[in-house]
Amino acid sequence: MSRLIESVYLKDGEFRNLKYHQSRMEFSSGELFGVPNKWTLENSLQTSGYPESGLYKVRVVYDKEVRQIEFVPYRVKPIQSLKLVNSDAIRYAHKFEDRQVLNELFQQREDCDDILIVKNGLVTDASYANLIFKRGNEWVTPATCLLAGTMRTFLLDSNQIKSMEIRVEDLVKYQSCKMINAMLGMDAPEIPISSIV
Repeated sequence: MSRLIESVYLKDGEFRNLKYHQSRMEFSSGELFGVPNKWTLENSLQTSGYPESGLYKVRVVYDKEVRQIEFVPYRVKPIQSLKLVNSDAIRYAHKFEDRQVLNELFQQREDCDDILIVKNGLVTDASYANLIFKRGNEWVTPATCLLAGTMRTFLLDSNQIKSMEIRVEDLVKYQSCKMINAMLGMDAPEIPISSIV
């Protein structure tokens, strides 16, 4: 079985949304290994010798225990277009280190920057992020996401976004979308709906 990863936001020595990462790690460990974590993410990070200035994506590789912690300087990838890609069989409820199924779908993006995965006619996620869609003054995230991301969960808990089923044909009801993940929140760049092809 593939190991799991968590990608954690670190800016100037401050980690973001650790309780959401801890919760997801406990869920995945229980489901996949049948045992609860004997460690906490916060303790593992505090003793990792993390950088105290700059913006980093912290890559935590784990199974029944933390195997590796890596600090990667982070810059936002410019995403201006998304390609609709169908995959009715895809399952990705846990954040696996092995991303082969997602990488194969990503190869279908043609001239677009990333993909929007459609499962059984329903909008799910991009290749490395959840999605939120703007309609008027509200932001909506697909109820049918493949992976419940930590930023998505935080934004739902803080009532900044709503969850609802979005069919492909519903996309025309929205003005734009954003890709959100541990590194990208509500301040993520907007992508016009017309740039989803």
